[in-house]
Amino acid sequence: MQTNTSFVTSAQSTTANSGSELAQSTTANVVQNDNSALATAHASSSVRNHFEQLAVEREAWESTVYRTNNEQLYVLLQKCYQTYQAMSGGEDEAGNLRKGLADYIKTKGYQFKSGTHTLVKIVKCVFGNDRRRVSAYGIVLRTALARKISVIEIPDFIRSEGGVEEIRLAKSPNAMTAKLKAQAGAEAVQTSNLGVFASNALGSKLDAGNIGKTVVLICTWQADGSVIVRSVVQSDTAVNAALACHYSANKDAIKQVVVEKQAANDEQIKHDAIAVATQAAVVNA
Repeated sequence: MQTNTSFVTSAQSTTANSGSELAQSTTANVVQNDNSALATAHASSSVRNHFEQLAVEREAWESTVYRTNNEQLYVLLQKCYQTYQAMSGGEDEAGNLRKGLADYIKTKGYQFKSGTHTLVKIVKCVFGNDRRRVSAYGIVLRTALARKISVIEIPDFIRSEGGVEEIRLAKSPNAMTAKLKAQAGAEAVQTSNLGVFASNALGSKLDAGNIGKTVVLICTWQADGSVIVRSVVQSDTAVNAALACHYSANKDAIKQVVVEKQAANDEQIKHDAIAVATQAAVVNA
């Protein structure tokens, strides 16, 4: 009888202990799940605050130096790139950041195609719905990613490539960069002569080491058709910009000249080939 009592008491104790352990285990799981949910919610809130802060910086840039200073833009793009890099890992923090980005996109109501790169999504979250800008900035950052550019090197990378527009154009197989336009413009103006202007004052402004090179004259057109030369600019940047503008304004005529020149070259090659063949025939005879 005593044995049965002991068995019952032991069984009750075991059951009680098992229930206690189950309760503790359940509580621990609930706490763990709650902590995970809190971490995700905190990450989502942090990401939202992060993008809202970047958007504020973008608005400040647009309202102040948008037209004159690209440096702040490069810093904003650098921060977008840094945000992407922070999301690219496999750890929990990176996962929470990705979830936070998805939540922010949903909050803003942005729509993306299934294949849209995350860098483009980040850019849109910062710069809004301007499709052209989002596309251009997305190309810049994806180009940097493909070249394995580090976060700290982003501003220097964009500057060294000639700016956002140069990088964007370089991605299009049919587009000409400003540099290529300048080269084409330089070739085109070599055959043009609108007149000759010379003066001691102008000569004193020129660098003798640059004789034969292109310069930009700042002139005022007069009613009688003459021009007054006000200043001369020898900077490569200004000269290339002027040549690129010349190409853009006259590209149809320039392309036609190139076609005619190529045709003339082909005709000359044909003529030379006939002459060589004729000479060879005479010799062999």
